[in-house]
Amino acid sequence: MAADSREYKGAIGAAQFATFAESSVRSELYVGETFYSRGTVGERTDVVTIYDKSSLDKIGEVVLPGGKRGQFVTNKYGMQLIGGDRYLLVFNFTPGSSVTIVDIEARQVLNEIKIPGCSMVYPGGPRGFSSLCSDGSMLSVQFDEQGKELARHAIEPFFDVDDDPVFDKPAYIDEVAYFVSYKGRVYPVDLSGDTPRPQSAWSLVDDKVQAANWRPSGWQVIASDGKDELYVIMQPNGFEGSHKSGGEHIWVASAKARGVVRRFDTEKAAFSLEFVAGAAPMLVSTNVDMWLDVYTRCGERLRSISLGDSAMPLALYRKR
Repeated sequence: MAADSREYKGAIGAAQFATFAESSVRSELYVGETFYSRGTVGERTDVVTIYDKSSLDKIGEVVLPGGKRGQFVTNKYGMQLIGGDRYLLVFNFTPGSSVTIVDIEARQVLNEIKIPGCSMVYPGGPRGFSSLCSDGSMLSVQFDEQGKELARHAIEPFFDVDDDPVFDKPAYIDEVAYFVSYKGRVYPVDLSGDTPRPQSAWSLVDDKVQAANWRPSGWQVIASDGKDELYVIMQPNGFEGSHKSGGEHIWVASAKARGVVRRFDTEKAAFSLEFVAGAAPMLVSTNVDMWLDVYTRCGERLRSISLGDSAMPLALYRKR
């Protein structure tokens, strides 16, 4: 979270509804963005802009064809790196949905793969991804080194989109994505192979607390320590439509034990979460005032960081 003496290190400007990814093997940052020749109207150009990680200088770009890049409130699964960070996958929405495959090393677009009725990009396999579909199912696609589709597999719906939909921003432990539902059920999906493999679901909310109608709420509501623990923003007295309000409570669950192991309150209502690993692990939350609050994994607040009046850090990323 930057040194104590320099809380805020820098910023990258971005155009319409930007998405972001960071390489773990190159000193590069990637921003997906959309420009219009007359501000918000006119000829459209979609690009992935490439920045040097240390200087934040622009060092390249890849123009995306077709004016298809999905534009929505920032979502980390709208653009993802896979395959040893060789391939950058960009979600498109026109409203037909597809994924553009970019060879980010060669700085060129390889292919576009259509995923009708499905959304977002969840890494899975050496050259593959999965997407959530509108009926509660999931689609997985594998491709070759040239970006050509090799196979696709669809699974049956694993959650009820009408009664209890899931948030579309899971937390990963290894290659298992943990989706949490509006009513607090956890749906683990193994994405390590060619086909998604849903594991048995379990609930954060047991009979003892059910009467208070506890529910997850916020934008990026779940984070993991990458080993066993899942951190979820919770609110009591939840209701239809309260799933984006945020909450003043963090529940910590064990993926292995399949249940809540501890809880703590936040100083201000949390809106998004991310876990920062290292010698002194920390949990970072965006609060409803758009400041970053830093907690220990047990809930002690260490500090708060302001990014300025215009910043809205809705999507949080763990350093790769």
